[in-house]
Amino acid sequence: MFILIEDRAEIRRAQSQLEATLRREFSIKEVRDIGWQGGRRPAAKLHSNGEYWYWSQDHKNTSNPRRLNWFGRIYEGPGVAIAVEINIPYEGRNDSVAGFFAKHASSGQIYLFHSGRVGGGATGVKKDAFVAWSDLQTHPVYARDGSQKEGLLVMPIAARGAALAAVAYVEAIIDFKAAVREGRTETTTAKEKEHQYRAYFDESFGRRKGRASARDIDYVSRHGEVVKSLSEWRQRKGLARNQQIVKSVLLDLGVSRGTELVEAYEVKTSTMRGDIYTGIGQLTVHAKRVDCLRTLVLPADESLATDLIAALKRNNIQLQRYRLTETGVTLL
Repeated sequence: MFILIEDRAEIRRAQSQLEATLRREFSIKEVRDIGWQGGRRPAAKLHSNGEYWYWSQDHKNTSNPRRLNWFGRIYEGPGVAIAVEINIPYEGRNDSVAGFFAKHASSGQIYLFHSGRVGGGATGVKKDAFVAWSDLQTHPVYARDGSQKEGLLVMPIAARGAALAAVAYVEAIIDFKAAVREGRTETTTAKEKEHQYRAYFDESFGRRKGRASARDIDYVSRHGEVVKSLSEWRQRKGLARNQQIVKSVLLDLGVSRGTELVEAYEVKTSTMRGDIYTGIGQLTVHAKRVDCLRTLVLPADESLATDLIAALKRNNIQLQRYRLTETGVTLL
């Protein structure tokens, strides 16, 4: 479960830690003009990794004061464009500002979240379409008054390799905007995914997640990276005729033949009972064919209880292990 950080001093500390993490991992300093529709900030001092950039500054003299956190990709030329703004209110809950910090109730780890609202001005650049297109997972976040809001987890504010999660999020937004420009979000398949996301969210919002393990490398924020590596690994193994890789908000990865799922994979970031129960349920529900190959993908450095191993065997679920490093994913 995630708890919204609303205290002014705690938000300030989280923002300082976020900036320290990003400046350490985006160690190249550059001076570029930042441009957006209708405006420009000249000679801004950016921090980059050579491919992506980050910039932050106070924005207090306004009716909606906030700390600015801007991200984008480096291109040739003197200027850069904003891919996403993940700005933070100085205090309390402010849903008109897209960014916020939240703490995992069990591990105590603090994360940067984004509402999923993406700008850019083009018709079709909207939250539901973005979340469905990118197959990102929304999380319920609870405020101190008992209310809740949804958010997309961007990165932990302090963890080894934390900036990789931020880069993956920025990449997802850039890819989505390109898909909108090219009309790929208007296909029947894309529209069905968007509809499926809305239905899934209506059904699932408010659910509570299991505890995240407090490891040096943050596994929760790297979930998408594991799924991507799993997809590439499965592609390398080769696909039979009429087979294709598929994924959705309901299942992390699958292989389909025509309209039928013949392989199903679900990635979890811990071996805690809650995650295993959920994984077994997802694989059982969505892998409908009796002969569908079901695989649960779990971190290698965590043991799995004997009765859970037996449950996987009874349900004909294979086990695939993975290990994270600061720079990548290894499937074992």
